[in-house]
Amino acid sequence: MLTTALVLPAFAQEAGAPAPATASPAATNPATAPAATPLDTVTSTATRTPQVAGDSAVSISVITREEILQRQPRSPVDLLGDVPGVEISGAPRTSALQPTIRGLGDERIVLRIDGVRNNFNAGHRGRTFIDPELLRQVDVLRGPSSSLYGSGALGGVISFRTIEPEDVILGSQPVGGFFSAGYQSQGASARGLGVMAARAGDFSTLVASSGFRNGQYRDGADRIIQFSGDNVLNMLGKLNWNPGFHRFQLNASRYENANQIPIAANTATTTGIAERTTLQESVSLRYGYANPAMPLLEPSVTIYNNYVELNEARIAAPFAQDRTRLNTKGIEAQNTSRFTLFGPERHTLVAGIEAYQDEQRGYQNGLPRLQFPSANQDVMGLFLQDEIRLGTWTLLPGVRFDRFQQERGSGAQSQDNSRVSPRVSLAWQATPWAQPYVSYSEAFRAPSLTELYVGGQHFPGNFFVPNPNLQPETAKNIEAGVDLRFRDVLNANDRIRGRLAIFRNNIQNFIEQTVGRTTTTSANIGEARIEGIEAELQYDTPFWFARLAASALRGTNLETNAPLASIPAHRLTLNGGYRFLEQGLTLGTRLALNDAQDRLPNTVSYRVTAASAVWDLYATWQPEFAPALRLDVGVNNVLDATYRRSNWNGVPTPAYAEVGRNFRVALRASF
Repeated sequence: MLTTALVLPAFAQEAGAPAPATASPAATNPATAPAATPLDTVTSTATRTPQVAGDSAVSISVITREEILQRQPRSPVDLLGDVPGVEISGAPRTSALQPTIRGLGDERIVLRIDGVRNNFNAGHRGRTFIDPELLRQVDVLRGPSSSLYGSGALGGVISFRTIEPEDVILGSQPVGGFFSAGYQSQGASARGLGVMAARAGDFSTLVASSGFRNGQYRDGADRIIQFSGDNVLNMLGKLNWNPGFHRFQLNASRYENANQIPIAANTATTTGIAERTTLQESVSLRYGYANPAMPLLEPSVTIYNNYVELNEARIAAPFAQDRTRLNTKGIEAQNTSRFTLFGPERHTLVAGIEAYQDEQRGYQNGLPRLQFPSANQDVMGLFLQDEIRLGTWTLLPGVRFDRFQQERGSGAQSQDNSRVSPRVSLAWQATPWAQPYVSYSEAFRAPSLTELYVGGQHFPGNFFVPNPNLQPETAKNIEAGVDLRFRDVLNANDRIRGRLAIFRNNIQNFIEQTVGRTTTTSANIGEARIEGIEAELQYDTPFWFARLAASALRGTNLETNAPLASIPAHRLTLNGGYRFLEQGLTLGTRLALNDAQDRLPNTVSYRVTAASAVWDLYATWQPEFAPALRLDVGVNNVLDATYRRSNWNGVPTPAYAEVGRNFRVALRASF
């Protein structure tokens, strides 16, 4: 895997234009090419300007297209398991899995796909509706990030980027594409993907269709994971026009999923079953301009509409037809200016505005559904950030102002609040191989429309009580770390990249839902603290590669001094292998080690999660005599371990565990 660390316009990076791409072995002489790791990949998620991931004074990890192909993931969340500080939350149902970052999940993480906000969140139903086959890169920014991304970024930001025509067309050909087919033994899952792309002059276009069908999974004890089947169809279209220094891009995508699943899909429940159809339709228009002769002017603008709708027909009493929908309309604009004021220093100034509107509607049997109340939210944010380089020092101050208005569909019980989110970091290139840094950042999350206005029955004998007086959650995070980079250490053309970070995140006005004997309501609690240490170490040569990721987190309710229940167990993942370049063969293995999680609230509602070890094997073959063919095979959970993740700590114990052994194969043919 050879990654070119180029500095591209921020718009190109976010939109997924020709980027620091993964080159094929045939494109470069492996005997002379320098090695590269994912920490060498360029991302604009960390600072909204192109940065090499391993040089940013923030905790960010990048998952490349090569890793996506090797993993053959069932859902985009499956890709995040090796990222330090990140845990996969929820029962192993493809559409219901959700990520947590440093112990924070749900709406405390900002999700974006090609720069479009994905704000949907409705009571255990999942948030990530995209087939990972269509992804080219995933950026995971850990820690409070509201100074750039506004409400919801208490835990961090996950940015998904989809494939581009330049990823598909081979060499200088005007037309290209590929077809792939795959099979996985778990659920007898069959997958397929077809992509066509073309370019002529300043124009390029891409159309793609992917989908999969699987039955129910089985855990390591050969027990059926009930209601885990899926039928997914995902379509993607792009049209690019690049006249001179301008870039226009029109994106459209449609995701459909039909399955039989519990209403509370991301829990281990097997009751409240419904025939569900999930639909997500997204359209965005993007513009960018980047002229090297005009360093003060590098604007980009994105206008989008993102619509999500769930239709659920309950198959047991009470028989009901539920309709849940959220429509998000937004615009985001920014300009990047590069200049000096006094000569020795260099500035990269980013100034921008983001505005979006959420309109949620819920119905049951055609009438308003109080459990997902009809309500609106309008948000406007202004942000400013200046990256100042002076010799070996880099100072990065930034601030964002957000104003948000929330109201019920009738205009009643309206909220009008604002929040300022500052951030500052200081990095020092102490040696050619070490860059220590310190940072301070604040973030907030406005209470969701459902938390403010929810009503109706929670379960028989228990009813929701709305709390329109909820205050925003806020976070104050201190972090210190060091970025490491070495070359030609053990062999010529090898590379070592690493990052070590420690942090302490104090969260105030944390919104917690309390389920009483007859009522369920949300309220702000005083203060919680999450602190921890994360480490990444990556070694790469044209032949050998190895990666290590580790995290240890601790969460405490500072009012009661009791542990928080949402904190994942300590984890260590190891990934390594060898490339037989002349044969076009890569062999690899992955080992995930999870400690027991026994630091829990002292109540009967939680139980210890046992330690676990999960071993995977994988291989890729792209023969030199047929470079247009690629074969990926692998085995997940080789030893068929029976284990549960640390967020499965509720009582009673679920009737099943995580997915057991899974054989997988995928064949891709390019033209």
